[in-house]
Amino acid sequence: MKKYLILIVLILIQGCSSGGGDSAPPPTDPATVFQLFPTGRFTPGNTDTMNLTGTDTVGGVYTAIFSMQTQSESTFLGVPAIPILVHVQITNTASGAVASNVGNAYYTPLATDRHYLGFSDTTSTTVLSTTEAIPQTGKIGDFGIIGTYTDNAGDVDVQTWRIDDGGGGNANIVELSTERDQFGNPTTSSVTTTKIDVNGNMLSIELILFYADTNITVTLSGS
Repeated sequence: MKKYLILIVLILIQGCSSGGGDSAPPPTDPATVFQLFPTGRFTPGNTDTMNLTGTDTVGGVYTAIFSMQTQSESTFLGVPAIPILVHVQITNTASGAVASNVGNAYYTPLATDRHYLGFSDTTSTTVLSTTEAIPQTGKIGDFGIIGTYTDNAGDVDVQTWRIDDGGGGNANIVELSTERDQFGNPTTSSVTTTKIDVNGNMLSIELILFYADTNITVTLSGS
């Protein structure tokens, strides 16, 4: 469940909005500047909820609810941080199994030097991170590093981002994550594609998770 939470934290860089139609849109002007953090994202009390559905490669069918609320400034890893309280509930509708968890994601407060510092819940917490600033704005073709995160079990997660053409004046924020255990063995990897408008509002999302130990891929999407 930790992996779900960490990935959704990154997804929530974008805000929620309503999507458009299904027809293929024209390419987006590559000179378009996109806001990557919607207005109010880091204001205490800001809330958001997403509803996703999906399947896995062994017959599982899922519904998922992800909600968040921005908290007042505190500290994390010894530095000032803005916590975002994240609640996740995932239901396997094929089996009836339900999993849920609550945790906090931490970002640096300064808008012009925004870093994702790490995550903490009741079972795991980031104990060491090497991060790079996530820009406030970007254009199609931009890319960068989010950070490398080590948790209290010794697992290491490496996260990067890039901006692709989303068509119709929109962009796709593609976030890549690869996690290895303390011995260097692959555990999970993911590709998250979030379509946004120029103001950073989310139009649609697709999250693909691969679990190395079971060779199972889970795909969740929504708008």
